[in-house]
Amino acid sequence: MEKKIKVAHVIRVFSYGGAEVLLRECFAHPYFKEHVESDLYILDHKKLGLVPEVKPHVNSIHFYRITTWRFFIAYAKFLRHIIRDKYDIVHMHLPVAGWMTIPAKLFNRKTKFIYNEHNLVTFHAKYNYYLSGLTYGFFDYLIYVSHEVGEVVNKSHKGWFFKTKKAVTILNGINTDKFSNAHRLNENLNENFTVGLVARFRPQKRVDHWVEVAAEVHKLNPNIKFLMVGDGPDDEMLREKIKSLNMEGKIELPGMLSDTVAAFKHIDIFLLTSDFEGLPLAIMEAMSTGCVPVVSNVGGIKQLPFDGFGYKFDEFDATSIAKVIAAYAADQQKFKTESLNARSFVEKNYSLTKQVHEIVELYKKLAAGQIAN
Repeated sequence: MEKKIKVAHVIRVFSYGGAEVLLRECFAHPYFKEHVESDLYILDHKKLGLVPEVKPHVNSIHFYRITTWRFFIAYAKFLRHIIRDKYDIVHMHLPVAGWMTIPAKLFNRKTKFIYNEHNLVTFHAKYNYYLSGLTYGFFDYLIYVSHEVGEVVNKSHKGWFFKTKKAVTILNGINTDKFSNAHRLNENLNENFTVGLVARFRPQKRVDHWVEVAAEVHKLNPNIKFLMVGDGPDDEMLREKIKSLNMEGKIELPGMLSDTVAAFKHIDIFLLTSDFEGLPLAIMEAMSTGCVPVVSNVGGIKQLPFDGFGYKFDEFDATSIAKVIAAYAADQQKFKTESLNARSFVEKNYSLTKQVHEIVELYKKLAAGQIAN
């Protein structure tokens, strides 16, 4: 039997962000488990919402009190564990995990260090932007989740800053069997037509803009419902915005749900008003369940060719976006056709199986020394 590749996955938190959810899906994929022995390292001791779901699929899980006054003790412990266990691959996800883990490379010359860039680096917080730029040259390989993510890194490259040894674009994928549209096949649109969002409420998501669109849609069709699944640093601001636009009681806020499949099944229009994105996993999950996307044309979304479904907007205009959404609610056949087209697009281009095979193939080549620095 082929020996499994020993991989340490490092991430800042393990709650319900896109990168965390995607990692959960990879851990559970049969092909990934067949070829990879995974340990999970989390640089936080609080945001661990997905831990119970991945326990059956990984060898071990470690978390550290990096965000307390015991930072240096916890950080030294984390580095010691990464160094001690002599992994074939250390795979870092998101910027904090990247620049905090890379010192371990000094003591693990044979281990290959891979970093996953999920977002446009120019939109990182300043400390992450500069620390990432200074450490990029130490990574053995970069994985970009979209072509534009890689393009922005290349534009930011100056001398050692954002220097990249080797890089590849591996598009985010989703489990199309799990995120199924079967429930829509015999469904009739009625008073339950719903505009929704599933996300971490971070500043770049611009949930204030989301509420502005919802308020305009409500004026056009008061029967349309609204569902925002998630939480995050902008949660309080979101609630204040809802109150200021008299949308209290009209937008359902259940908080973060572990069962996002069920959430997407209640959504017809997936509305995303972000200022920037890499290649957001939630859009793929939404389309796979038959939601029609109405989204800002930013980041990796620009490279999604919406042909025969959905709507992208380059400039935010709540009134015009609301008219697009109301038109879908008024035309049942239009919605059903575009719902099927959205599902077909994901099945063809963004399956989790395709992504997992590409990641495992990269692991194998790096572990076998087939890719030189």
